[in-house]
Amino acid sequence: MKKTFKLLNNLDKNTIAIYHGRKIFKEEFLSHVELTKNHLLLRKYAINLCENRYHFLVTFAACATLGQISLFPSSKAKKEIERLSESYFNSYLINDEDVIDLYQQNNKNECKKTKNFDISAQQTVAILFTSGTTGEAKKNPKTWGQLNESAIRVGKRLWPKGVQGKCIIATVPPQHMFGFETSIIYPLTLGIMMHDGYPFYPLDIQQIVLETPEPKILITTPLHLKACIGLRENWHNIDAVISATSLLSNDIANEAEKILNTHVFEMYGCSESGAIATRQINKGDKWELLEDYDIKANKNNILLKAVGYKNLITISDQIKMIDDRFFYLLGRNSDLVKIGGKRESLSGLSYKLKKIDGVDDGIFFIPKEDTNKRVRLAALVVSSTLTRNQIIQLLSQIIDPVFLPRPLKVVASLPYNKLGKLPFNNLIKMIDGASLDI
Repeated sequence: MKKTFKLLNNLDKNTIAIYHGRKIFKEEFLSHVELTKNHLLLRKYAINLCENRYHFLVTFAACATLGQISLFPSSKAKKEIERLSESYFNSYLINDEDVIDLYQQNNKNECKKTKNFDISAQQTVAILFTSGTTGEAKKNPKTWGQLNESAIRVGKRLWPKGVQGKCIIATVPPQHMFGFETSIIYPLTLGIMMHDGYPFYPLDIQQIVLETPEPKILITTPLHLKACIGLRENWHNIDAVISATSLLSNDIANEAEKILNTHVFEMYGCSESGAIATRQINKGDKWELLEDYDIKANKNNILLKAVGYKNLITISDQIKMIDDRFFYLLGRNSDLVKIGGKRESLSGLSYKLKKIDGVDDGIFFIPKEDTNKRVRLAALVVSSTLTRNQIIQLLSQIIDPVFLPRPLKVVASLPYNKLGKLPFNNLIKMIDGASLDI
């Protein structure tokens, strides 16, 4: 008998979401899914561009019950959407305006009794695309079983007593693997409610926190968390913070725990597998694998065995295993640079750059690879007080001259995307003076 998982594993009285300030319970949610099923086009793929998180949740659920595969683009840039539409010709777009009229307040009392849906564990329900931070975006299909198995294990790890009555507030877009898992899949599988907002600025995040009486779980990134702790007061009832997409520094984590009066957890994962491990920084630097997950070193590769995946997954980071459960994360394989017989890491160089008095932000990167020539480094630096030559001079005092960047460009700000990442293509365009992707 083929294994299935319910679309919704919540209890009857559970709140699914807070939508436009009101609570949506199981019966109304399932009614919205049914309404949406009857509204969608009958095609194989749906490109889900909904900004409102509840619209995204319902349309994703409706597509899954129809057997459609939801496509989540790496960005909403016009060129990216056109490329995706051309690659998946039997697809259509879903935007907020396509479905908003289906979920208005007057539908609340018109909900028809709708049964929960069974979905095969083997059914592919989504294809996510990497952010393209280090180059070309890659596709990563996900089955309903894979998403459920991961969510169940994260739930046991972080909330062994359950999450009923808690509310997720996410600053990460639902089209990204981290945002998708935590703010879309967890409400369906773990019984936690989600807020429909997509706050970006610290004051907007704080406003939603203050408006939501339930214990909050803030899903965010190091960049957002750093901005939030700039607001040192008026944080209320935050049960936990979960950060991902890039490593969180001890300083930011400790400051956040103090100012937000909460516990800060980090999630380690990748688009290929979703969540892999978790840690709480104030308890040490080691990561703990999810239950039933396994990592093995094979020659130069680190291989992951994840529940629900037939094939081993290659991890692009350097990992040092402590035992069969715990490991240290040493950095990305692509982070190491060798010039003139000397080795450094790009993250280490960037860290030293940002420690210079007068430098507000900065990054080292390799602008292009040329096997016939020596590797050259480039750097973008944010500073309102230092010139390019002054920064080069100060850098020469703390790093080996072979790693000095040529070129180095002083800019007003770095081209972070909404995940707090720096896409490689945007770094190249900024160093060359070209216009950036939006």
